[in-house]
Amino acid sequence: MTLDRVLNSFVGDIALGQLSQYVYTPSQQEDTKALRSALVLSASGDNRVSLLEIVQNYPTQEVYVDGDRMSNAYEELQNLNSSINRLLEGIRLFR
Repeated sequence: MTLDRVLNSFVGDIALGQLSQYVYTPSQQEDTKALRSALVLSASGDNRVSLLEIVQNYPTQEVYVDGDRMSNAYEELQNLNSSINRLLEGIRLFR
């Protein structure tokens, strides 16, 4: 899956690090791994991701979402989506 490859790249690590400031575990341990897993599971099937799906697919019993900074999280998701699309376009050009 393309999303999984992107999230396991340098760019993906940066994006996950920023997103994990808004969606995180109570212990704030392994947040990027948990978020990566939730994003990939959310995108499987329909290639779409929503905050609700991320929360539902989060691999822990509890997940915190910083409501005060929710618009920032949405912008980060949009930026990640744009980066993925640019990366895919670049790959298509080199084929």
